[in-house]
Amino acid sequence: MKKFLALALALVMMISMVPMAMADETPVLTWLFVGDNNVPETCKVMEEFEARMGVDIQYTYINSRDLDTKLNTMIAGDQLPDIFLAKNQIAIDLAEGGKLLDMAPYLPEYGKDILAGYPEGYLNTLPINKDGKIFGLNSQAGQYIANFHIRKDWLANVGMEVPTTLDELYEVLKAFTFNDPDQNGVKDTWGWAAHLNTAKEWEHVFAAYGIPFAQNITLEDGTVTRYTKHPNYLEAVKFLNKLYQDGIMNPDFASIDWITSAEMLWNGEVGIFGFQSVGPANNWFPGRYTFPLPEKIEDLFVTTNFAHVETGEPTGGVKPYANPLSYRIVINANCKNPELAVKCVNYMGYTEEGQELFYLGTEGDMFNWIDKANGKYERVGEYADDTVNRAAGCFVFTDGGGWTLQNAETRTMNAFTQATQAAEHEIATDYTFIADSLSTWAEFGTTITALEQEMLATLIISTGDLEAEYAAYMERIMDEGLVDFEEEATAYMAK
Repeated sequence: MKKFLALALALVMMISMVPMAMADETPVLTWLFVGDNNVPETCKVMEEFEARMGVDIQYTYINSRDLDTKLNTMIAGDQLPDIFLAKNQIAIDLAEGGKLLDMAPYLPEYGKDILAGYPEGYLNTLPINKDGKIFGLNSQAGQYIANFHIRKDWLANVGMEVPTTLDELYEVLKAFTFNDPDQNGVKDTWGWAAHLNTAKEWEHVFAAYGIPFAQNITLEDGTVTRYTKHPNYLEAVKFLNKLYQDGIMNPDFASIDWITSAEMLWNGEVGIFGFQSVGPANNWFPGRYTFPLPEKIEDLFVTTNFAHVETGEPTGGVKPYANPLSYRIVINANCKNPELAVKCVNYMGYTEEGQELFYLGTEGDMFNWIDKANGKYERVGEYADDTVNRAAGCFVFTDGGGWTLQNAETRTMNAFTQATQAAEHEIATDYTFIADSLSTWAEFGTTITALEQEMLATLIISTGDLEAEYAAYMERIMDEGLVDFEEEATAYMAK
């Protein structure tokens, strides 16, 4: 009898311990990642992430071109992971079908950095998010804004100050073209190596007239249309026409490719270049340049902005918006640990600590900061090898070092680049942003933009009646689909 009671007591104790043991088990989240790398089933970075978050991440990593096929298979088999990426329409269909978690109730507590990572109200503008519900997040990474770079040494050589108006710009461009700014005694320089197909080349000149180059605008009567119908468009073109006619702009601007115009900068043939500072001031310095360089990038370039021709206020490059139709970061509505899922997404993509883990690895044994303010770091030991580094999980799980505008990637840029990008964002030229795919643009957009470029090139080199030529082109553009686009776009923005 005693033996029976002892056995029964032991059994009761074992049963009572089961919930405790289950409670101690590490929660599991399944996660589908997309990229173009070869990532092993386990890696150092993910293991560190799991330890920090107290979670077991069971992940699948697939090539970006296979995403739609993989998701459709998972949807058909009702086997969607807890966290995954989905492109626009698939994501919207999943949300409308009740397959995605509404993250809105969880964000104030578990996603504070997510909320801080977007402009106020931005998430509600995404087509996937409606009626205050947040089904999808999109990456803000890579929103680089155009800067207007000027060779600082050339300014000194021709005895001029940094231009802040278009009139001053004209004089600097003229001096850079004709006054031997490189002091080699040869006529081998241009003020501006313009390139027709790169919008960032033109943004600052058009911004001075209040025009967001190559974007949509809203007219005073509420009509949503293209920038070419801005009332100051022809005035901007007249300024460019003067540059061309006076021999200050390179005559082959309409035919050269982008790399040729960039090579003119790298080879010291041009003194002004319109492009995001991430290129000229960071990624290209010093390796791309073929002429003698100063030690510091701020001794080579200065960036400038131009006063609005009417208000006198400083203007900037076109405001960048994250692609609203790209990948969505979404969570399965059937996720058993929604709080933890939101918390993990928040840490990985929206906190400085999490971003640096997935971009650089673990500090001390995978990398060390040398000069964090200037984005300088070094990889440690075997992780100096790109293959080993990526196999360990660096650079492969998040887009651009995180999903915020300022992220691990931007923090590894030099201080000059970080400062010039931040300053440009403060005075960016806004435009009528359409956060959806309109059928009329899908049908006519390619034709409209081609005609816009053709018109710009024609008007720049014209010696005829610019107003008449402009009017004739705009009539063609309206007939080729702009009328239909205006109708749809205006109705869309009026919602």
